Amino acid sequence: MKILIIKPSSFGDIIQALPCANALKQAYPGSNISWVVFKNWEAVPKLCSDIDKIISWDRRKGIRGFFNVLKSIRRTEYDIIIDLQGLLRSALLARFAKAKIKIGVPGMKECSNILIKEVYPEKVNINATLRNLETIRFLTGKSFQPKVNININVGSILNKNGVSKDFIALVPFARGKGKNWSIDNYHKLIGLIKNKFADMQIVVLGAKLDFGEIQSSEVIDLCGKTSIEELACILSKSKAVVGADTGPMHLSALLNVPSIFIFGHSDINETAPCLGRFSLLINKENKDNINAIKPETVFLEIEKWIN
Repeated sequence: MKILIIKPSSFGDIIQALPCANALKQAYPGSNISWVVFKNWEAVPKLCSDIDKIISWDRRKGIRGFFNVLKSIRRTEYDIIIDLQGLLRSALLARFAKAKIKIGVPGMKECSNILIKEVYPEKVNINATLRNLETIRFLTGKSFQPKVNININVGSILNKNGVSKDFIALVPFARGKGKNWSIDNYHKLIGLIKNKFADMQIVVLGAKLDFGEIQSSEVIDLCGKTSIEELACILSKSKAVVGADTGPMHLSALLNVPSIFIFGHSDINETAPCLGRFSLLINKENKDNINAIKPETVFLEIEKWIN
């Protein structure tokens, strides 16, 4: 059985789609699963041992990049193609690829459901992980619990950067509007952590452009200094991880590390994790006012998990 999953982006969305690979392995033992992903995110599905082949799509090459990946997948005749992206470009890829069965996730957009079958469109508003798994239920008639097998190669990234004790990781930066708790709140939280856990180190994770955003002598700033594989290693060793609704936070929960999500404008019903150990903090009176969530409230969740 040869199966192709199309889910090119982005970090957090790919994480929420990974349980489909495990469900397919359960449903079709011995199957071979390929995954189409944008080149800049290819390290994310590579973490999953249920995926046999990564097909990289270089979107920087525009239409030429599209035809390159189409040419690559057309070399194989698949038994099943599943479009978990649900956009026009991913549906076009599925439409012109070779497969006996082609289906798309609930909630397909940009009229992509004209090109391939959208399964259970009434399920569009459920949690993203569960929505992705609806495609496997359509194929098999069975429901599968979310599960992911992750491979972590523990490297020397921590020792190289002076992390030698127990530590808490902060993931403060998300790219969506209204997702970020204020830097001032993070500074107050750092003070609370160091006051109660004096020997606990604090590591800040993010992209290169985030480096230096949290200026404190109490933190080790690794923003822009880690690959995705190294990021996974660091998260797996954390005592707790605190941050916004963003990809690394979803990876942290997937790794079963205590993860405290500070939710703002995101739709918590859609994007909340389904796996692992996590706390979800949101201002129920006005989710857009993320800064109404107090540092003391976040610290209490950290303290609960550490204790």
